[in-house]
Amino acid sequence: MSSIAILIYGKKDTGRDALVEEKYKDLAAAFVSQGYTVQSVLYSDDQWDDVAERLTTFNSILVWVNPVEQGNDRTRLDALLSQVSAKGCMVSTHPDVILKMGTKDILYKTRLMNWGSDIKMYTNFESFTKNFLASLDESKVRVLKQYRGNGGNGVFKIAGQADGSVSVTHAIAGHETRTLPPEDFFEEFRAFFSDNGLLIDQEWNKNITNGMVRCYVAGTMVAGFGYQEVNALYQDENGIYLAPSKRYYFTERCGIFSDLKEVMENSWIPELQKRLDISDDMMPVIWDADFFINSITSPNAAGKYTLCEINVSCVSPFPPSAIQFMVNEVGRRMKRKATSI
Repeated sequence: MSSIAILIYGKKDTGRDALVEEKYKDLAAAFVSQGYTVQSVLYSDDQWDDVAERLTTFNSILVWVNPVEQGNDRTRLDALLSQVSAKGCMVSTHPDVILKMGTKDILYKTRLMNWGSDIKMYTNFESFTKNFLASLDESKVRVLKQYRGNGGNGVFKIAGQADGSVSVTHAIAGHETRTLPPEDFFEEFRAFFSDNGLLIDQEWNKNITNGMVRCYVAGTMVAGFGYQEVNALYQDENGIYLAPSKRYYFTERCGIFSDLKEVMENSWIPELQKRLDISDDMMPVIWDADFFINSITSPNAAGKYTLCEINVSCVSPFPPSAIQFMVNEVGRRMKRKATSI
């Protein structure tokens, strides 16, 4: 019988338990119904040794820990997951794969795909200060994204002003907009280049008013969709920023997004794998891709959708339809691993 750890963030005294939490309880129950033993494991850096020892007892580890969690990053956790993976344990998303497709530079790596857009990348502060204002002058509004982040952390809408100043709106700061002279603006963003950081410079997509569709994928198979009418940095016709609205979930069979399912499975996912050199068995057990809807009536998916970002580290919540896909994906990988020994 295979054993599975559902690894979530938490201190020992928080009382968190993935087996009863709304986000994960149905997933845990689905694995149990298929004969797996499932346990909830809490992770934080200060209990690294205890968690490291405990994880050696599992065949598979399904991980839900954000890239930035309570002021900490995943450096130590990812090192641990690499270790247990090297010993034969299946990890839902290997840290090497996170670095390939779960960081914001995926937008730059795939900018020439049909889902791509005008994307620039600055790998050092000097390049940023030299080139960003010209990029901003071209389109007047840009979006800057830090290398790793979640929940809008490190995502900024940048707009050029007539007097040469720059307005900055952080996606998680209550949509507070500040106006800075260029020298102060650059100095404020210098920190994003620390520790081999970078900034992605993405064109502003005015079609954000059409809402955003999130395509959930288990391995290489579309497992469901989420639609959110109002997302971060959305402004109404009066220029007022609105709070994000509820995300509604749909199965992989939803006709509304059938064109996106077809192009993802038959074209975009295979091309992504080829560009990044990721085999089927190394694709994340659950990941998602957020898309702008450029035109709700376009018959061509390649022009209808533009990639906003990809998430692989902590994809939750997810649509109920994704649960069986995850169970099946883990089962296939465990079976192949067993037959290859």
